[in-house]
Amino acid sequence: MTSPAFRLPDHLRREIIDHCVSELPNEGCGLIASAGDQVVAVYPTGNLDRSATGFTVPPEEHFAALIDAESRGWMLAGVFHSHPGGSAEPSLTDVTSALDPEWLYLVVSLGDEPAVLGWRIRGGVVEEAPLI
Repeated sequence: MTSPAFRLPDHLRREIIDHCVSELPNEGCGLIASAGDQVVAVYPTGNLDRSATGFTVPPEEHFAALIDAESRGWMLAGVFHSHPGGSAEPSLTDVTSALDPEWLYLVVSLGDEPAVLGWRIRGGVVEEAPLI
């Protein structure tokens, strides 16, 4: 079963990809806000891990994104991160570290044709959440 689709406007998709490219060779990451099924904002952040195979959003940046999103009537709805040398599918680490079953997890592949795919991860079960 596939999760309902999320709307990710092209300008936000481009902002996510550009941020992830700027963080190479490490994983880029950040948070997303939504209003219903629409992604309305992205919050590019630092990566505390400074790693090509893992990421941690700095707590102070997470908190700032939460405050901003809620002040606008939005919901902090998920996280994005890149796989510099891999696919846009969640890794085992992504699956085991997924904290919120309601969040949208965006994974960015940075190959010749960058791609952003959406996922729901609930209790270790990975399900694609199509992006339109």
